[in-house]
Amino acid sequence: MNCIVIDDEPLAREKLKFLIGQDVSLNLCGCFGSPALVQEFLEINAIELVFLDIQMPGYNGLDFARILGPDVMIIFTTAYSEYATESYTVHAIDYLLKPIHPDRFGQAVLRAKKNAELLSMQKTQLQQMLGTPTDHIFVKHEKRFHKLIFADCLYIEGLKDYSLVYLKTQRLIVNMNLKALHEQLPADLFVRISKSYVVNVSHISSADHQDVRIGEQQLMIGNAYRANLFSTIIRVLPQKK
Repeated sequence: MNCIVIDDEPLAREKLKFLIGQDVSLNLCGCFGSPALVQEFLEINAIELVFLDIQMPGYNGLDFARILGPDVMIIFTTAYSEYATESYTVHAIDYLLKPIHPDRFGQAVLRAKKNAELLSMQKTQLQQMLGTPTDHIFVKHEKRFHKLIFADCLYIEGLKDYSLVYLKTQRLIVNMNLKALHEQLPADLFVRISKSYVVNVSHISSADHQDVRIGEQQLMIGNAYRANLFSTIIRVLPQKK
């Protein structure tokens, strides 16, 4: 499982880093001293589990947990026992009191693994029942549901709580933020290049260190997104005919 640590205490971060390193099923993707440093990271990285402190300068871990998506599991790590009951209102997997004992850490991780397996099983069963389209999704535009065929989508622009989907023949205004819409699209085809844009790599006509071009449009690349974009281009475009 891909995981991150958010804790303002350097020693606490190091302790969790050590414990995570002892479990081969965990892949530590980053350690952060504040939730403020995590927002952009979460936009471009798929994280399944967060080890989250509660009392941090200027931030409350419980409040931050409420803005995370339902697919992100949370294990609270704190020196304060009085938040235990409230932690389960945000569907926390477990609540670990510092100093964290290795055995107790292992129990929490095991609980997260079982929860992840259950969710994956439920998702698979639902997909088998409904059937999962491989070339389209449906999005809502002007009070109607429109079939969004992946091959026809050039790029998507995010504007706060909604997205502009640019197709070959029209533009759709979708009542969904860019991150939520991006998560419904195939990752091998649609790549985020900045805070504002997701592009269909099969429609990129050219790209350099600064921007990509799709048709007549020139879209700037954000620094945090550049490496992932070019790794996807290298991996995907040779397969396209």
